[in-house]
Amino acid sequence: MTVHLVIGASGMVGNHLVSALQKRGMAVKGTYFRYHSNDLSALDISDPQGVMQFIEQLQPAVIYLPAAMTNVDYCETHPEHSYQVNVTGTRNVLSAAQQNHAQVVYFSTEYLFDGTSGPYREHDQPNPISVYGQHKWLAEQAVMDASASSLIVRTTVVYGLEPQGKNFIYRLVNTLGKGQTLRVPADQVSSPTYAPDLASSVLDLVQQGANGIYHIAGPDCLSRADFARTAAQIFDLDSTLIQSIQTSELAQAASRPLRAGLVVSKAEQQLGRTFVDYCQGLTQLKSEWGSVI
Repeated sequence: MTVHLVIGASGMVGNHLVSALQKRGMAVKGTYFRYHSNDLSALDISDPQGVMQFIEQLQPAVIYLPAAMTNVDYCETHPEHSYQVNVTGTRNVLSAAQQNHAQVVYFSTEYLFDGTSGPYREHDQPNPISVYGQHKWLAEQAVMDASASSLIVRTTVVYGLEPQGKNFIYRLVNTLGKGQTLRVPADQVSSPTYAPDLASSVLDLVQQGANGIYHIAGPDCLSRADFARTAAQIFDLDSTLIQSIQTSELAQAASRPLRAGLVVSKAEQQLGRTFVDYCQGLTQLKSEWGSVI
């Protein structure tokens, strides 16, 4: 039976990939690095021998690689560690995939772009303004150089149910639920992406034999503050507790692309459908929330 391997299955994107594969009756194996799970196998992508041995034993047909060091400010202040995971780790997976004839599906980000003229299309030239963005761009180039069959999926602001409860919606619900103020940038524009829609869309692309670069995200571009206010209203929380601020007020270590977002028309045309917008996604998430939280 064809095996699908999800490296980084303990994270939100990886977790939804595993669920989507299982719903389609696929044989799937997932890995974790930091967050232990009895259903997953431990794997450190920065360990080349460990990666090679794991993939040789499993012999997957497709390897999904959402695993990454995604704390943008930590990457900025620890560039060597970021490079070890986000660049060298990706190359380790690519090397093992090549030797074992597996297709790689690599997950990338809008942080490749400088945020001066978004939303961005697949052919727009990256110009990262953070260490994280620079390293994801280097990793993308390694993926493209490794195999013509590789698939690169760029996404952003992913929200949905998550084992670790770390994403923005969890923070919003927890903070506003306590009656506390939440400061959210009004000058960061992006494309909120519903995790189940991202996962199913990626599997559809793989099934169709797609390769190259695709943007998969929500179809709408809006500010983080507007997204937060809509989420608060849908979750029946007090949206007046959301305080709109400028990104500069957060004094973060890494620069953020401000006018960003991703144009998704290429992927929508390929798949013959539109992606889930943020109102639909948040409403669906609300309906799922009570049964698992």
